[in-house]
This record gives sequence, C-alpha cells and structure tokens, in this order.
Amino acid sequence: MIKNWHILILLALAFFSCEKEIEIEMEERGGRLVLYSFIAPDSILQVHLSKSVSHLSVDDFERVYNGNITVYRNDRIVDDFIFPFDESWANRYGVNFSSGDSILIEAFDGSGQSVSGKTIIPDTVPFLWADTATVVRSDNKDGERKVLNCKLTISDPAVIKNYYQLIIFEQICRMEEGVVKCEQKRVVYDKTDPVFFVQSKEGSLIGEIDFDGCFSDTLFNGENYNLEVDLPLEYATVPDQNGASRKIYFLLLSHTRGFYDYYRSRVVAEYGYDLPIIDPIRIYNNIDGGLGLVTGYNVTSDSLIFDNGI
Repeated sequence: MIKNWHILILLALAFFSCEKEIEIEMEERGGRLVLYSFIAPDSILQVHLSKSVSHLSVDDFERVYNGNITVYRNDRIVDDFIFPFDESWANRYGVNFSSGDSILIEAFDGSGQSVSGKTIIPDTVPFLWADTATVVRSDNKDGERKVLNCKLTISDPAVIKNYYQLIIFEQICRMEEGVVKCEQKRVVYDKTDPVFFVQSKEGSLIGEIDFDGCFSDTLFNGENYNLEVDLPLEYATVPDQNGASRKIYFLLLSHTRGFYDYYRSRVVAEYGYDLPIIDPIRIYNNIDGGLGLVTGYNVTSDSLIFDNGI
C-alpha cells in the first residue's frame, strides 16, 4: 500500500484551500472562526483553525492566537490542546478512531469566540475487481483512442444512503543506488459511468460538472454495482526504465452526507465564478458558530500492479 496514503487523501480532499473558503463565502466583515477536520481511522488527526477575513482584505485568512481545541470521541474527551498559531494545521498523533465513532470538536480563541462541529466515521464499503480491458473510445476532440477500462464492483449496504469518492493514485518505484525510491501522483480518469452524472434531484441545475469522483448510491442503493472508469493507456504498462515498477491504487472513500454536500457546493461555486448569470453559491457548512467542516471518512483499496522485478 502507498506509504502515508492518508496524507495523499487529505491533499486530494482539500484540493481547494481552506483560505479559499473565505473568499467564496464573501464575508463582509470577517472575523468568524473557521474550523476544518477530515477524520479517518488509522490516520493522523489534523485540525485547522483560523478566522475569516473581509472579501476586501488582501490577506487570505487571519491567524488565531490563544486558540484551544477539544476533541470528544463518543462523548468522552480524547484530546485537548492549544492550537499552534504559526501553523495552518495541527497534527495530533496517538488519537485513534474507529468506524461508527461519534466525534465532536470544539474550539475557542482569546476573544471569547467558540465554534463546534460534529461527525461520525462511516463504515468501509468493500469493492472487488470485476474486469479490466483495453478498449477503443471515440470523442469529438481526439477521435479514437485506446484506454484501460476498469470495472469495480461496489457492495453497497442496504437501507442507509451512502456517499462515495473514487480517488486513483499512481506509484512508480525505481532502484537508485541500491535503494528503492517511490513517487506518487494523482491519476485523472474519465468519468463516463452514470453515477458521476449530476442528478437534478440532488440539487444542482448545472449539468456535466466533474465532482472529482464524488457520487452517491442513488442508482444502486442496497445492491452490488459495477462501476466503470477509463484510465489513459499509459498507466497500464511497465515503466521503460529497468528495475522500475508501476502500481495503480484505487481508493474508494466512504463519506458522510455533510462532506458530499460540502464538496459539491465548492465545485459548483468554483464552476460559477466566471458565469455572471449564476447566483453566488453558499458553501455547505456544519460548524456551529462559525464556518468550515468537520467530517469523517473511511477507505477501501485495491490495486493494479505492473511489476518488472522490484
């Protein structure tokens, strides 16, 4: 498995910076506490705390001094610390969470402001390989091209509504001076499966927006579903360099409804920046007394391996 995969996922989840949130919210006066945390089992707890700024300000955000964070797991305190004013994120080691845990994060600053956010850790949802094949696709821009078609079977739980995100990473490992060195990068894949299409009943009037792999089980609630994605054919080959190998990691994230609404609203807001006919979009927010998001997620993974010796 990719080392420090949770860090790569957090980077993927926060593809818009926290500071951008303030710009989208268009606060007239600023000064509200902003709290973020994306929480998963077996990963480092990371918490962001700052203050919003006026949309006329030249600063991205205002740092919090004399800030304090308290973390509750299932109604019991598991961490309490002073937020580092010179950092954007506080990294907290040794605080462990499990599927089903209820989490509450409270924060306050020296001026007397306080905020809080609640979430749960969703269960993992298993998925299995169904098939992979090289196929020819045609489009209006590039004509015909070969791609690697991947089918993943999702075992969606019955009754409850589930929210997902499919993130794909490439890892290339090479032997350099007797030491294996690996590099990872995000893979941009074609989202032709119906689950990625915007569903009008899910609250968006704009079609064909790429929601970065987020989707719900609207089309297959409680059933197994064969999800299809296309990868550029270059990812289905062994690297040219001798002693190198390529692995493609498929990470299926199980999200809360809060994250799903947050991510969609951010994408729609970003999409509508340059469209004067679109009314300003308010970013989904689950922080009492302030701005931001506290949310849980879980991960199931599988991989394709193109190995030539490492």
